[in-house]
Amino acid sequence: MNPTKKTPKACAKCETLTAELAKMKDLAGRAQADLQNAKDRMQKEGEELRKFALENTLLLLLPTIDNFQRAFEHLPENLDGNEWVEGVIAIEKDLMGKLGALGLEKIECIGEQVDSEKHEVLQTGSGEEGKVIEVFEDGFVFNGKILRPAKVKVGVNS
Repeated sequence: MNPTKKTPKACAKCETLTAELAKMKDLAGRAQADLQNAKDRMQKEGEELRKFALENTLLLLLPTIDNFQRAFEHLPENLDGNEWVEGVIAIEKDLMGKLGALGLEKIECIGEQVDSEKHEVLQTGSGEEGKVIEVFEDGFVFNGKILRPAKVKVGVNS
């Protein structure tokens, strides 16, 4: 028997093995693509988790930030320029700077067109139609996401 001559049985086996090899290559390619997609998805989810991990902590700190602002707004005149008060003001500014570096931003409102996502309208009063004329409580954004809308007074033409 000539070893180079293929029998019909050997040809059929060879074709079967070639088809199985092609199928396995296809499965391996798909599995590799699925693995890469899973890695990419996990990386993206991890980045999102890290980005917003502080969100609940910041929500707990917002009332404290508000209290600092209220205290500064109602500072008795006889304490104006007091070194201890100036120290507390410096501490608050440092805190806000560090929170800002983490992605917390105050929503600037005065004179802005009212926006239902950024503003919670509590009152209306005489002023430019649809513009914020007073802020009762600051709103904040964290990494582009609104944590708390600002509580505002909006102008209406009288």
